[in-house]
Amino acid sequence: MNKRFEDIARRKQALIEKAAVERAELAAAYHRMRSPFDLGRAFVGIGRALKAYPIIAAAISSILVSGYAGKLLRGAGEMFKLWRLALPIRTWWSKRRRVSS
Repeated sequence: MNKRFEDIARRKQALIEKAAVERAELAAAYHRMRSPFDLGRAFVGIGRALKAYPIIAAAISSILVSGYAGKLLRGAGEMFKLWRLALPIRTWWSKRRRVSS
């Protein structure tokens, strides 16, 4: 009878360790996947704001039609260059935060 309890305890410990490994794998997969979902959430938020305040959508379209679009896109291009420079720093910072947590 005692041997049976030892076997049950061993199997229980093995299951606990397996569950811990699976939890760690699931957490890592979530962190890899979270970034694209955050971007999608931002686009949904922008869409909801435009739907809730149609005057904003009208203002954006009038700016684009009036000719200021070229100047804005030039500025957006500069912002994109800045983002490409800042991306490695952001990646390093997020890895650093994950390691310290």
